[in-house]
Amino acid sequence: MTVADLTAFGLEPQDPSADDGDDEIDEPETQWPECVDCGYDGPEVKTRLNQSVPLCTACFADREGLL
Repeated sequence: MTVADLTAFGLEPQDPSADDGDDEIDEPETQWPECVDCGYDGPEVKTRLNQSVPLCTACFADREGLL
């Protein structure tokens, strides 16, 4: 569909939104901790029971002998 096709339906073309000059991708606002064993960073990485360092679920299970 072209712009002319859209105007036939009563829609007007819009100017692109003003760019603030940032060409870089914005970092997410929530930064997850990094697992000290495998380096994964995500929502399941946290300091867990009996461990003083942030670990992902798999590394925690491995350290605790749960696998």
